[in-house]
Amino acid sequence: MITKPDRGVLEGITRRTVIEMAQSRGIPVQLATLSADALRASDEVFLSTSGGGVLPVTKVDGRAIGTGSPGSVTQSLTALYWDWHQDPRYSTVIDYS
Repeated sequence: MITKPDRGVLEGITRRTVIEMAQSRGIPVQLATLSADALRASDEVFLSTSGGGVLPVTKVDGRAIGTGSPGSVTQSLTALYWDWHQDPRYSTVIDYS
């Protein structure tokens, strides 16, 4: 997994959580700038957002990434994100009543 926004992206809590999740699963994490060409040549691409968790990206510039379907790493991190989201260590419940 390579991640490092060089502009226009917040280095936020969700991003940090996804990095921690990847490391907990033994997925290598590299903090480096990714070129557009390297992005297009990736086997898998995903975004992380506080509202959506881990979101697969299956096309870039109209071209399929990998097989054109969410890959196994993305699927694993998506499931783990929502598992962790239910864990009180990673989530604060807000009572709106």
